[in-house]
Parts: sequence; C-alpha cells; structure tokens
Amino acid sequence: MNCEQANKIPLETVLKSMGYKALGKHSGGSEQWFENPLRTERTPSFSVNHQKNVWQDLGTDKGGSVIDLVMEYGNTSVSGALTWLSDHIGGSSLPQIERTHSTGEYEQKKPRYEVRKSGVIMNPALMSYVEQRGISQKVARKHLKEVRYFDTETEKEFFGLGMQNVSGGWSIRNKYMKTVIAPNGFANVRGNGEAANTVNVFEGMFDYLSYLMMTEQTDARMRCIVLNSTKMAKQAADFLRKDITVQNVVLWLDNEPEGSKASEAVEQATAHFTALPFAVYDARDTFYGFEDLNASWVATKEMHRIEMRPIKYHDHDQNDNLQMEL
Repeated sequence: MNCEQANKIPLETVLKSMGYKALGKHSGGSEQWFENPLRTERTPSFSVNHQKNVWQDLGTDKGGSVIDLVMEYGNTSVSGALTWLSDHIGGSSLPQIERTHSTGEYEQKKPRYEVRKSGVIMNPALMSYVEQRGISQKVARKHLKEVRYFDTETEKEFFGLGMQNVSGGWSIRNKYMKTVIAPNGFANVRGNGEAANTVNVFEGMFDYLSYLMMTEQTDARMRCIVLNSTKMAKQAADFLRKDITVQNVVLWLDNEPEGSKASEAVEQATAHFTALPFAVYDARDTFYGFEDLNASWVATKEMHRIEMRPIKYHDHDQNDNLQMEL
C-alpha cells in the first residue's frame, strides 16, 4: 500500500477501527463531528469532511489526510502508518495502539463563529486600518470583504476584513485581532493568466496585498497562494504538487528571528514547498531586516523593484484578545 491508496480509505472507517464514533453532523452537511482520537475534550471539535476525506481538530488547528491522522494518533512515521493501515485493509487484526483519550458524554456544539454577512468594505474603521497597512482602498476592496460574524460563546457580533479560503472558511483581520472562521484553509488566487506557470506563496493577506501595491497591480497577474497561517503550508504544497502546469514557486514568508518558534514554523513550511518537483525561490532576502513583506512595504513604499534569489534548501502576529465589536 502506498500513500495515495492509504489516503483513499474513508476516515470514518479508520476512526471506527480506532474505537471512536461519529457524533452530530455540521450544518454544512458533508462535515461531521467525531470523538477526538488525539486528546480529551468536553465538547466535540474533531471534524471530518467526508467529501474531501480530510480531518481537522479545531482545538489545536491540526488536520490533514488519513496518513496524517494515523501518524498523530500512533506517534509514528509514514512507514509505520502505512503498516498500520495495510494490516487493517488486509483483514488481519488491527494493531492496538494504547488508547489514553477518554470520550465521555458530549454535548452538541455549534462552530464558535458564524458569518452573518459579507460584502464590500464600507466601515470607516476598517478602511483606516487598510490605509495604515499601506494598502489602497481600491486594492483592498478588490480582494477583501467586510465580514460581520457572530460569536456563539459570547453572543456578540463583530466585524473585520475577510479573505475566503478554498475550504469556504474565512481569515479575518482588523486592527485588534486576527482569527479564522472554520473550516481553515489557504486562499487560491488564479491570476489573469500571465506567467501561469509561476505561483507566488504569501504567508498573510497583507503580504499579498503589499505585493500587488509594490508591483502596481490591482488584479494579480500571476497565480498566488495566501496561506493565512504557516500551518496551511502542507495542504497548499500538496495542492500545488498535483498541478502539472506549475514550474516555479516563489515564497514570500515572514522573516522571523532565528531560534524562535515562529522561525521554526516558517522553516517547516518552507520545507513542504522545497519538496515539490518545481524550481522554488525564497524571496525573503528582498525584505531583509523587516518582519514581513507588508512591514517592508509600509516603511519603503517608494521601492518597487523586486529581486528573486534561489532558495537555500533545508531538511526540514501575535493575537490580541481584543476584537472590533458592533
């Protein structure tokens, strides 16, 4: 059995073999809560998308394929996960991995945030924030939405700038906070067809918008991926790996201080892309000395020239508690 075959096994089959049962379905229909095989919890946060056959633990922001689940559950390698699954598919008794996670009684739980409305950015506070980040209103309105959403725990409504991802969720930002309205995922901007074989990968929405400003674009000419989080790097890399039209990938990830956890996350994200069968370039040297591309753009708006340098191959915003409330 190889990874492609393994990842076609229904996650529901794998979870039931582990001893965990299905719970209530999401309002969306194709997603379903399951008892969490990775940790103990009072309310369900482990979700399976039956259509895409992927899982997500909303409490830890982990997720992925069948192989990813078995590796997390058994604390094992890809090879170990394949052996585990091969034994199961072969009909022999399933190797028992010590179960340390209790299930208990669950109460049905709605997603934390519910989108109430999305549309053209009109709120003065959001437009002021956009301008503080060095982005024109025209570019912001072209690529972002004003999203009003409801917090089911506090029963309050908030608003922010939103970019929708390929899974249908939203990355939300305003002056005081950033969050994700599940399901999490990356954004895929197709571009207008120029240099279709090159893909720019950005860590955040304002890095992407800064690139458009620096290169004097309203619409992206090249195809772009906006991760919204380095945790989405593997998902995005797997997505690009299947696209035979891609020849070059340019990474615009953050310049984090060496030795920090954030730096390790960026390096791990970079490693997912350097494993691709494409030419991969690291553009971080073009904004050396700045935390990210947006910080560089705000400080040096008059500098528009971008120089790309070959990547070095590797082996491998702090959130405030404040939100803009209506």
